[in-house]
Amino acid sequence: MLLQSAGNKVHRKRLLQRIYGLGNDSESNTLDVHIYALRKIIGKERIETVRGFGYRLVKR
Repeated sequence: MLLQSAGNKVHRKRLLQRIYGLGNDSESNTLDVHIYALRKIIGKERIETVRGFGYRLVKR
């Protein structure tokens, strides 16, 4: 989803809905763990945290 929306911010709830399905308001840190793992693979500067909103994949 981040790759499809590269350059645009993606709301945290949309990412959680994509992972866990509609109606799930998971407040766990699972998404944070996945983002951490992705940052280790592709570089921490490539995924930007948009405080209070979600994440953005930075275009090269």
